[in-house]
Amino acid sequence: MEFLWLYSLCQCIVSVAVIVVSVRLCMAVGGAATDSHGGSVGTRPKHGSVSCCLCLCLGWVGAIGGALEIPVIVFLNLRTPQCLYTCITLVCCPLLVRQFTMCLFVLITLDRHLQHHWPSRYSCLVTRQRALCLVLLCWMTSVMTSFGQFISSDILNRWDKKGLDQDTDPGLDGNWTTPSPHLTPPRERMVIGKHLPYGGFLSKFYMDDLRNFTYAEIHSSHWGVCAPDLVLSPQFLVYVHGTAVFMLPLLFLSFLYIDLHCKKTKHLSLSDMPQYDSWRLRSLTFSVSFLVLLCLPIQIIHAVLLFTPSTTLPYWVHAIAVFFFQLYGLVPQVLFTPPGKLESDERAAFALSTPPMAVSPPSGKSTHKALCEAAHVASWASAKNSLKVKVCPEV
Repeated sequence: MEFLWLYSLCQCIVSVAVIVVSVRLCMAVGGAATDSHGGSVGTRPKHGSVSCCLCLCLGWVGAIGGALEIPVIVFLNLRTPQCLYTCITLVCCPLLVRQFTMCLFVLITLDRHLQHHWPSRYSCLVTRQRALCLVLLCWMTSVMTSFGQFISSDILNRWDKKGLDQDTDPGLDGNWTTPSPHLTPPRERMVIGKHLPYGGFLSKFYMDDLRNFTYAEIHSSHWGVCAPDLVLSPQFLVYVHGTAVFMLPLLFLSFLYIDLHCKKTKHLSLSDMPQYDSWRLRSLTFSVSFLVLLCLPIQIIHAVLLFTPSTTLPYWVHAIAVFFFQLYGLVPQVLFTPPGKLESDERAAFALSTPPMAVSPPSGKSTHKALCEAAHVASWASAKNSLKVKVCPEV
């Protein structure tokens, strides 16, 4: 039990870190306007642009998703018996956040690629309305992908079968603090909408008799241990979720990396690559590397469980793979957070925009002569003549 709480604590720390980096991303992107008065500084997105809005959306999704993920992680690790529909919501919420985060990650990467690959056509090709439509489409796709397994008719039968297997298994690690409810004869009560989603919810407020029913009794027809490995099938984890959050982003990032690498080889004969292109190449390298290192282990485990169901893996192997997969939630926010200090670029811009100042002579009367020269070039003639006579009679 102590290892379970330690594992849950480590996962909660990762979620808190995701909240911190997401808030830092929102603050860095939102502060771009104060740095450049509506323009862009270095690699910072312009305030109010499509890139800025997408980065803010990524930050908000990471912050809200990390806050919701903390209680869900603890609840799922306890493996308590719950209603099927409650368990579906708890299991699919982290999948939804991860799927939508990955979609925003792909959109921001594509936006920056178009912005610097086609600078002349970018303003006509990418608009706020089109970006908003894409974000809404990604949200709907994420919802359909995360809950896609449960759009079927035999979900209750499979859940009951797994619940019976877990109930008769002597080696169950679940925490059965609540015993399985026993149905009373139908003539003694009537549960409203028992076979509907969240069936029996109305029966908490209205019943044919005056007996009080517990949550377990109302949802007794779809009751079982709530855990991701019992609710999600290996087919869904490999063919749907693995493809959406691993294979497609990996292919997309690899394509952009190859395209930018080919562009780099063309510039070798001329001069060094532009600074932003080299920074973008390093960013894509980190994106692909972290995606493979942190997300590939859990995908391999899901594939092994799918194609060889008789394989028994140690519990710690799956736990470490899940922890690495959750750790990848830090990568998009960290990669797209603008640099905090760009003093060299700001100094260069300030030096170009500031007129050269006259060099003061080393004599002790430099301040006195500077005042006299200022009086010479003043626009008010009468005041100039009087001030010149009184202050500096002769220069």
